[in-house]
Amino acid sequence: MTFQIRRYRTSITLCCLVVILFFANVSIHSKNQTDLEKLQNKHVEPDFSITKELRMLRLAFLKWRACMRELLQDNNISLDDMDPEDPQYSYLQWLVSEAEKKNKEEESNTGELFDSLWHKLGSYTDKCRSSTDLWHMEPEIVSGTALKFFTPNPTDTSATFVRVGIGANVSIEQYFKKKLSADSEFFGADPAFMENSQIYSSIGTFFPFAVGNETGLKQATLKFSVERMSSKFVNHIGIDIFFKNLIRKDIIDYLIFEGDGGEYDMMSHLARNGTLEQAGISVCQINIEYHLPKEMNDPRKEIFRQHILQFIRDKKYTLHSVTNMGNLRVFWVNTSSLECARRYLEKTFLNDIDLV
Repeated sequence: MTFQIRRYRTSITLCCLVVILFFANVSIHSKNQTDLEKLQNKHVEPDFSITKELRMLRLAFLKWRACMRELLQDNNISLDDMDPEDPQYSYLQWLVSEAEKKNKEEESNTGELFDSLWHKLGSYTDKCRSSTDLWHMEPEIVSGTALKFFTPNPTDTSATFVRVGIGANVSIEQYFKKKLSADSEFFGADPAFMENSQIYSSIGTFFPFAVGNETGLKQATLKFSVERMSSKFVNHIGIDIFFKNLIRKDIIDYLIFEGDGGEYDMMSHLARNGTLEQAGISVCQINIEYHLPKEMNDPRKEIFRQHILQFIRDKKYTLHSVTNMGNLRVFWVNTSSLECARRYLEKTFLNDIDLV
């Protein structure tokens, strides 16, 4: 009898997934021309000189980035920091390739490098924020959690909230419901269908599957309550499909990612030139929980380290805060998107002296 019930639940979930993807794919064709235009313009640098506050934000971010790279001993020569019109650009390209070879040779002991980064990242972040003018950016905190966020400006801005990994608890969504405008949209995904579908129906749109690197049947950790967790094979949908075909928003104001282990897949999609950027999607604020890899040779250790370095080199996100609770609770803020900056960060520099 129990086996039949499980088969029935699995069938329901698969049917829901097929129906959702069908309707999403039908409607997505009407956006082809718009998507093409976005792709053609995706490399255009936003103009942060529009207002005094945005200029201050940009300058503060560049100083923060230099501070972080120094503390992380990220001495990589990056072509992103060089002028292609420089007569010596070809020589600089050769220097970059040689530096990359040297770094690969020096990074053989990834375990030690990871442990140092994992435990010191929070103090590095605090130091660089407080020693630059990013101290202006003071977020709010969700009561009883380590989640941080900025409210939109103006306050009646319609926001898009996405949470991956609900864990049979919607107190976070209920908190944001009180903070955001009434026409804001909420989306949640979790493979534990029975425990989450009903409680999320009063919040927003619920998707009964895990979100991962690719679509298919994969193992995941399911959280049924605070005390009860289980590891099993469940249906996954690819991160790129989830955002492009199901959420279908150009701006994701808030992303909370608590998928156990899936965060390491998520990082490459969020990076510069990742699948979300290629689709013209900007994520303004990211609260993500990185689960500590415990095996000595776990490849996620080097993935984490490389992505942290790459995110800072990319000049896309500012690492605002890190809370070490065994796992790392990390708050990233998009400081490269002009729309995100104007909605959430420009106001934090109001009524201050011009730094330029």
